[in-house]
Parts: sequence; structure tokens; C-alpha cells
Amino acid sequence: MNILADDLPYSVTLAGTEVPISTDYRTGIRFERTLADVSVPEDEKLFSVLRMYYGDGIFPLLADMDTVREALDAVMRFYRCGSDVTAETEPEEGASGKGPAFSYEHDAGYIYAAFMETYGIDLARDRLHWWQFRALFLGSPETVMFCKIMAYRTMEIPAKMSKEKKKFYRRMKRVYGLPEAAGKTDAVKEMEAILAEGGDISHLL
Repeated sequence: MNILADDLPYSVTLAGTEVPISTDYRTGIRFERTLADVSVPEDEKLFSVLRMYYGDGIFPLLADMDTVREALDAVMRFYRCGSDVTAETEPEEGASGKGPAFSYEHDAGYIYAAFMETYGIDLARDRLHWWQFRALFLGSPETVMFCKIMAYRTMEIPAKMSKEKKKFYRRMKRVYGLPEAAGKTDAVKEMEAILAEGGDISHLL
């Protein structure tokens, strides 16, 4: 689907039935947090994901594992903003490939400020469809503090850089570095890779 040419989706089709899906950008963030939360038992994550996107009314429709997989596939397609491509560039990946560029958890204030400064959108008040949020998120200009912080985190410091600049960028990496965390991005990538091959991801949730 094309956000410019097509209507934003507010439902998916499961087992021949049109089912509403939660479109709020906060649901997408909660989804990522659920995958990364090591305190939540793996067998509970499946039900948490289904409940947060569909509500409790979805469970009577899940008569077999085929429908469960269909429901999870629909969640992942929605999360990827309609794309079935798994190898797309995401800002979660650092430019150097050495770690995440941002965290919705730890960078909440910077992201809030970036949306307010760039778009005049108050994320604490305004409601955004997940696809709208992601498009605006990815389009944030380099001039906002949040994007500068991501650049600090992901840049490689070349050997030929001056001593003063090396000192500055190393300090920025320390000041704005993210805490060690269970690999949220790895979990999402593994789910996408399995789904791309038509596999079952229920054991990951």
C-alpha cells in the first residue's frame, strides 16, 4: 500500500471476517516494548500482542493455528506499514551496524520535542495513525536534537580525525549512549524473517 495513493487501513481481514485493528502509534511502540521485555514470559507475549492490536473480541475467531498465524501476519504487515519486504532500512539500526540509533523508551522526550518543533504535533495530545507517525518520524530533519543524537550514536570515528574532534564525538557517544538492553531489533528481525518464509512465529512471542 502507498500512504500517498491509498486510504490508511483501520481493519484487516481474518478468516474472511473484517476485523478492526488498533492504529494508534502508541500501540506500535507498546508492541516493540513487549517484544523486548524479558520479564514477560514468552508464552504470554502472543496473547499480549493479539490483545493490544485486536482487543479481547479477537479470541473467539482464533479457532486454529492457521488463523492465529494469519492474525500475527496481519500485525507484522501493519507494523511494517503495509510492506512485505523484510530487508528495509530502519532507523533502529545504527549506521555502523553496531547498535540501535534510538529507543522509544529512553528517547521519548527527544522524539516528543522533534515532533513539536518540526510538525507542531503534540504527541501527548494528538492522535496519529501508526503509518503517519512512522512517515513523519523517518522524515525528521537533521537539524532537530533527536536526529543529532542518533548521528552521534551511530557515527564511526575515523583514525584520521583530529584529536579534538575525536574527544568531542566520544564524549557525545558517552553522554547520549543508550543503556544495554535485550535485542528488540533482533527479535523483530527474526519474526520478519520467519514470516517471509511462511513460518510460525508463535514460539517467539
